[in-house]
Amino acid sequence: MRIGTRLVTSLTIAAAIVTSLYLYRQLSAERDALIEQREREIRVMARTLEVAVRNAVRRDQWEDVQELFEEAKGYAGVARVTLFQADGTSLVGGDQEGIEATPTRMEFQEAIRQKKPKSFFDMLKGEQTLHYLRPIRLINRGPAVIEIVYLTSQIEGAYRRRRDEIILAGIAIMVAIAMAFWYLTKRNISTPIQALIEGAAAIGAGELDRRIPITRRDELGRLAAEFNRMTENLKRAREQILEETVKKLELERQLQHSEKLAAVGRLAAGLAHEIGTPLNVISGRAEYLLPELSGGDRRSKSLQIIVEQIGRIRRTVEQLLGYARVHPPHIAPTPLPNILSNVMALLDHELTMGGIRVDLKLPADLPSVAADPDLLQQVFVNLLLNALDAMPAGGDVRVAAEAHKDVIEVRVEDTGCGIPPESLARVFDPFFTTKKVGKGTGLGLSVVYGIVKDHGGTIEVKSEPGVGTTFLIAFPVYRP
Repeated sequence: MRIGTRLVTSLTIAAAIVTSLYLYRQLSAERDALIEQREREIRVMARTLEVAVRNAVRRDQWEDVQELFEEAKGYAGVARVTLFQADGTSLVGGDQEGIEATPTRMEFQEAIRQKKPKSFFDMLKGEQTLHYLRPIRLINRGPAVIEIVYLTSQIEGAYRRRRDEIILAGIAIMVAIAMAFWYLTKRNISTPIQALIEGAAAIGAGELDRRIPITRRDELGRLAAEFNRMTENLKRAREQILEETVKKLELERQLQHSEKLAAVGRLAAGLAHEIGTPLNVISGRAEYLLPELSGGDRRSKSLQIIVEQIGRIRRTVEQLLGYARVHPPHIAPTPLPNILSNVMALLDHELTMGGIRVDLKLPADLPSVAADPDLLQQVFVNLLLNALDAMPAGGDVRVAAEAHKDVIEVRVEDTGCGIPPESLARVFDPFFTTKKVGKGTGLGLSVVYGIVKDHGGTIEVKSEPGVGTTFLIAFPVYRP
């Protein structure tokens, strides 16, 4: 059972007990009040009869007394009206049932002796009755007593009607109290607790942006405030953990990249020593023999192919050596438009022959980046050459830059063949390439990644096969 339901039930039961006790006392008071009211009416009737009897006796008009008593008997609830002498003899109303019992009562004797009215309850014809005795003194007859017998069933009828009214009112009050308890408990306890429960469930599901509205200043309001503070601390802690995790992963990636660089450096040094000298000998002998053979000789063509392929091997070895010898950046204020202009001039022939259209979108007020000009130029040369290889039939390249607070973001987009989703995570690894055999070494993007990271920047790649590839590069703005 919910706490709100238990609280409402407990309060309602307590209120019901208190209300029942109050109603019991009220009903008892109502009963006493009805009896008191009837006794007052009987006393008034007895005083009226006393005056009438005195006057009638003085004039010796007993017939009027008898008639007056008969009229009094017709009053609602009055069962009998009798005039007794002190010895118990009935002067008026003597033919009524049970009349002989009254003079034998102790109250009758006390009323005459003390000259004070007396009352008592008795039974008449199976019904409870209220007997009122009023002593008087008659001229020439001495003490006498007027007895009025009243049926208490009249009082009980009025009492039952009043009791029903009070009980109905009590039930209405209890319903109103229960509704008030329910509303106040729901508003002040159940609803705030339910909000806390839902908030806790949301946090358990990972919704750390969930907050509980604070609409109160009591303990539940303070609990909601502490709950929100706890949620904020959890959110901050999770963000810190995520940030540290990202940094750790980035450091691990950079470490892996550095280890691969070291491996490439060792490989390049070995290649330069083991392959360089034999290649020079072979190339020199081939170039020496070429002039001795005619241009149409098959041996001349074979020697020419040998020279060209040795040139390819030399370029690959030189690229490996250059990759291994990347020097630390010499940071300086570097205008990005100047770098891109130089890159366009360097690659103008290749881009034109490849049918590549380059669109530069650079704001005039673009701030300088904190970078090594030579290394920054190498970044964009590699990216444009990569785009050139991705569009053998020609296409478009869009280079756009935009300043964001402390960084400048550069977007390099092409309309090439794109990169398969399963290869995106490895595009920056050394020697990884999606190009055909002989079209690349897989070092260009790895060099780009290393240069960008050495500058404290970031690089991301997005690609969709058949649509194109976008590189997002961020460099820090130069601050003197």
